[in-house]
Amino acid sequence: MLQYINSLNFNQHIKQKSFPTNINQKHYNTRGLYPLQCDTVYFTGMSAPSHYKSVFDYLAADILNKNKKFQVDGSFLSASNIQTAIDKLFNMNKVYGPYTESITDKIKWKSYIPEDIRIFSINKINEARASRLHEWQKFLETPQLTEYNEKYPELVKKIRENKSLRFVIWNSINSELKNNNRHIPVPFDPIALYKTIIGYEKIEPIDRAVRCSSPTFIEIYTHRLRDTLLEAKGLSENQKLWVRIPSIKNEPKNKTDNIHALEVLSNRNWCTRSSVDKAEAALEDGDFYIYLERDKYKQWQPLIGMASSKGKIDQIQGANNNNIIPTSEIDNVKEYIKSQGLKCQSAIIPEGPKAYQQILISEKLAEYNDVLGKTFEKAIKDNDDYAIFTFINQKISKLDNGKYEIGTYKPSFNANPTSGISIPYSMMGIDEDILLQNVEVINGDLILHNKNELFSSSITKFPQSLTTVTGKIICSAEQYKKFGQDIDRITNGNKNKVIIRV
Repeated sequence: MLQYINSLNFNQHIKQKSFPTNINQKHYNTRGLYPLQCDTVYFTGMSAPSHYKSVFDYLAADILNKNKKFQVDGSFLSASNIQTAIDKLFNMNKVYGPYTESITDKIKWKSYIPEDIRIFSINKINEARASRLHEWQKFLETPQLTEYNEKYPELVKKIRENKSLRFVIWNSINSELKNNNRHIPVPFDPIALYKTIIGYEKIEPIDRAVRCSSPTFIEIYTHRLRDTLLEAKGLSENQKLWVRIPSIKNEPKNKTDNIHALEVLSNRNWCTRSSVDKAEAALEDGDFYIYLERDKYKQWQPLIGMASSKGKIDQIQGANNNNIIPTSEIDNVKEYIKSQGLKCQSAIIPEGPKAYQQILISEKLAEYNDVLGKTFEKAIKDNDDYAIFTFINQKISKLDNGKYEIGTYKPSFNANPTSGISIPYSMMGIDEDILLQNVEVINGDLILHNKNELFSSSITKFPQSLTTVTGKIICSAEQYKKFGQDIDRITNGNKNKVIIRV
């Protein structure tokens, strides 16, 4: 329910009047009530939803009420004044303002992703945002001058004649973009947009407050966009389904349509929603697979995306785009891969694990320990260092003072003993600073460095509780420069116990 409905700003314009001398005052003091000392009271703020001329006037007022950047006085939010407020914003060129850019330092990155990859990724996202928003703005400002004028005249007419509608659409498209996320604006599609507009126009005035609260305009449009595409493929009647989008190599004649399908069906967190080059690049060599389900509002939500390369699944992403398959979808993913006769690429690269390792990581995170009463994923989320050591099969015992003694420490986990595949702790979301904070004794080696940098430790501070390492300390020159004093403290200055690798 919209929290601003019927909110009133009691800025009263009062004209003082004296009480008539012949009025019996006791009639005005009943239950503490007194006569109003004014001719008229004017209330500012939003009117009741049903009072607005159109649902888009109401939505526009609600946007202005919530977003103070427009600096619209509350008196212009009423049903009688909202069109004047919107006209003023357009006349002052305050509608199509600068979009919000994604900022590298604001994003929550996996610790193993290099800085150059982060910067490159964000630059591409901002390029995609600018390109997509330019497409939307061009249509909203001058729809009659676009290619859609002759083919979709009814849509163009609605856009031209209703500034509130334009304002609502533009702000809806922008609403998902924050400087701390990597979302890319939804693609423009005239059919889906027209269906969304018609759906809102059919809302009865009395139902506006409820129907406009959730799902939102952008959510409904995004669903219409996907459903229109799935309907054309004869898939719209499903409740959940896998969709294969053929590569450019396999279907060169359908290149444009397949790139559009990938952009439309992609989650807003995936780079394949990008209109710049990501969608095309993802389809250059291999097919793309997307799993969608209808949510509680019966709207399509993409939950899994799988990119392929050289005939094998290369990457698997959930909605969060964090290189981890959601626990609830692991079996679904494995069954689909098996049923389609697909194979998975195997590797650990700076951008993250390949598909085979992603499945191993996700299965491990879903593992449940009866004694601990939690999953590995929950243990990491809780920063439960003892539980984490237990899940990664690290020999651990508690000392009398509550600290830990562990065996040889290395910052990677052997995820598949039969094949020798190891996974860096960082790619499982483990924070080594927290993991080692209560370790007092390492009965073995402390391995901080690996020839493959992805398997080196990512600690940012040396564990202060650590007093004893019975074996050797293996580190890089850079790590020794940073932690040298602590390493010398642990080894009592014994250089023979320290191996520094260049």
